[in-house]
Amino acid sequence: MLGDQADFLVVGTAPNGDKAVELIKDSLPEVALIDIGMPDKDGLEVTQILHQDFPQVKVIILGLIDLTDEIMACIEAGATGYILKESTFEHLVEIIRSVHRNEAFCSPRMAASLFSRIAELTSEVKMQIPVDSTKLTSRELDVIKLIAEGLPNKEIAKRLFIETQTVKNHIHNILDKLQLHNRFETVQYARDRNLLEKK
Repeated sequence: MLGDQADFLVVGTAPNGDKAVELIKDSLPEVALIDIGMPDKDGLEVTQILHQDFPQVKVIILGLIDLTDEIMACIEAGATGYILKESTFEHLVEIIRSVHRNEAFCSPRMAASLFSRIAELTSEVKMQIPVDSTKLTSRELDVIKLIAEGLPNKEIAKRLFIETQTVKNHIHNILDKLQLHNRFETVQYARDRNLLEKK
């Protein structure tokens, strides 16, 4: 049925996960349809292998049930799209075309779950960042906090009762220590490590 679509070319089929990986390695299709319940290697394992070894191949996982955790696992494994068991053939064709155009398809409920997952992962990453990976002086932290308030160098100098050139020196030292390029990156660095909240 897919071969009957004017804009599709089916380059092969495979009876199990191992054969699927071999076939994809040899033919490097633009899109691979992977059944979640294949023998040998299941769809999740095959997707992980393809994502790691052939990231240019867009993977659509077939035969999922409408469970957020299962779909999320497929996306985290590297799938670009997914098809539920009850989906129509027309929907499958639509998803293949969307994925080929570099468009990811998911339901509004799944999109909400993805937003939550991204926020959760971001929090986990921030917690893993060592706070004092680079030793900043208390004066340098004061300067960063005032930069975060949007103050220019002259105003920072007034607040800290120091010369404007001294502020510039502090900023230069901060950027050098942290291997950063500008004030914005400095503030982001401090936010990620909760340094701005410290008294």
